[in-house]
Amino acid sequence: MKKLISTFTLALLLLTSLSKAQTAADFTATDCNSASHNLYTELAAGKVIVITWVMPCSSCISGALSAYNAVQSFATSNPGKVFDYLVDNVGDTPCSSLSSWATTNGIDISKISVFGNSPVTIDENNYGGAGMPHVIVIGPNKTIYFNQLNGAANNQAAITAAIAAALAPVGIDDKVLATIAIYPNPATNLLTIKSATDIDYINIKNMDGKTVSSIAGAAIKNITVSDLAAGNYSIQLFSKEKLVSQGTFTKQ
Repeated sequence: MKKLISTFTLALLLLTSLSKAQTAADFTATDCNSASHNLYTELAAGKVIVITWVMPCSSCISGALSAYNAVQSFATSNPGKVFDYLVDNVGDTPCSSLSSWATTNGIDISKISVFGNSPVTIDENNYGGAGMPHVIVIGPNKTIYFNQLNGAANNQAAITAAIAAALAPVGIDDKVLATIAIYPNPATNLLTIKSATDIDYINIKNMDGKTVSSIAGAAIKNITVSDLAAGNYSIQLFSKEKLVSQGTFTKQ
């Protein structure tokens, strides 16, 4: 089984700049509480890591808050799975100053890991260049599901959707990987699915991981979603009891 996500998943992530899956670069860094973090070790434990680089600056606040709020939205449904790293972009801000900046702007630093003026071992240039703010979401399979700079990083809905996709099962066999198109996204009433592979049924799950709809047969090509509450959902598509694609969509 190969660790892949489908082009379907990538297409559904709002405002993502990635044209294909990217693999995160490993690092080992010490946070402001003197705790050491090795990225690959934490990913191997099944964690999703969300990293936000800031200067800090006023224009960084929205991105940092978007990432923080997205992570906290999974605290109940996926406890101990999603982690928020707040990183000074060049490592020249004292921990006390960066922590104070975060607290002043509505971030509870007891719920995140802060990396201030320690050696710059979490280098944003390894993840697509520099920008303020810069937010990425890394899944347990080392894949980057969201990677945005500057104003595009201020999208809490897209970060939330990326985290949901990162938490979804991985290991889809590329021999049966389905090429899927889904639209419109966001959806209001009807969601249309086109697939090059026959799909027998789908499961739709909310952000708590609860299955809210299971649909089989011809109906899966045009799904009525008007009865779903507004929010983000994950969707899994199966052929002959085998998962062949997965991703997320937003219900308006």
